[in-house]
Amino acid sequence: MKYAYKTEIKPTDEQARKIRRSIGICRWLYNEYLETNKRLYRMYRRGLLDSNQPYFMTANDFDKYVNNKLKTKPKYAWINKCASKARKKILMNAESAFRSFFAGNTAFPSFKKKTDEDIKLYFPKNNPTDWLIERHRIKIPTLKFVRLKEYGYLPSDAKVINGTVSQKVGRFYVSVTVEQPISNYKPCCGGIGIAVKINSLDKLDEEKFPQLAVLQKRLQQAHQKLSRKYNADNISGYCNKEKQRLKVKKLQQKIEFSKKDYLDKCVAEIMKQQPQYITIENLDIKSMALDKDMKKITAKQKYYDFKNRMLLKCAKYDIELKQADKLDEAKIIFIELI
Repeated sequence: MKYAYKTEIKPTDEQARKIRRSIGICRWLYNEYLETNKRLYRMYRRGLLDSNQPYFMTANDFDKYVNNKLKTKPKYAWINKCASKARKKILMNAESAFRSFFAGNTAFPSFKKKTDEDIKLYFPKNNPTDWLIERHRIKIPTLKFVRLKEYGYLPSDAKVINGTVSQKVGRFYVSVTVEQPISNYKPCCGGIGIAVKINSLDKLDEEKFPQLAVLQKRLQQAHQKLSRKYNADNISGYCNKEKQRLKVKKLQQKIEFSKKDYLDKCVAEIMKQQPQYITIENLDIKSMALDKDMKKITAKQKYYDFKNRMLLKCAKYDIELKQADKLDEAKIIFIELI
């Protein structure tokens, strides 16, 4: 069975420079691919294309255009500083976004911004020496060995299929996909019912979640400071605004990590009881989101994330997960989402 692990890495200055440069190249290729297809479609609407010319360029065709024409120009020689597999993967993601839009599943794909930091470098395992996992380091293609921040978290005996490297608020992360056998799980009790309680983030209980309440107050103050900044023409005013924006992102990341850690602890407490099956309350999120006030509250809750974590754990230990509108179980656990 396939599992995914994500952890933070501590690259050297040279490795960090390579990661930032490769992410910038992938972002430029993604945006260039979107702009090329938009330009072709505009020419098609105006009747400027011949009948033999396609109005949509696939990822393979654009990759051939980059390799055979674009990189031959001296001013685009910097494209070679990024791994070819990472470049091809980001173009395939862009084509997938277009296909999903054509099918009516998502909105029109938008350009990648530098401030979003949502680009991931993809590295497959082409050689046996790629993606070697040790206790304190991991071997990433083109980057060689990179130190891990958390020792012993990644399974060193598992078979790695592929992995990605990403950056978020000045910190670097690696995510690997591994193949592991299903663990031997022996249930020792019957079923468990899980009732989910939705909280209002405006009235957070400071006694139950003191750390999260402090972080939210600090985030509110940081947003107020950022709103008072202005786009000055001088360099110092612009730098001050960027520094404050970075502080806001760091606080948002801390809050996100706190919520994920809370969900992991809730799931771990449920799995300690070794149930035979689990019944989770099925909340009607769509009807709750029709109310304007409830939409703002439920949008920031982690109900979908909690359900996904339960699905993954149940698949790992081969536990049946049921969903019901009403819980009739004798043993019910109340989970308070934040």
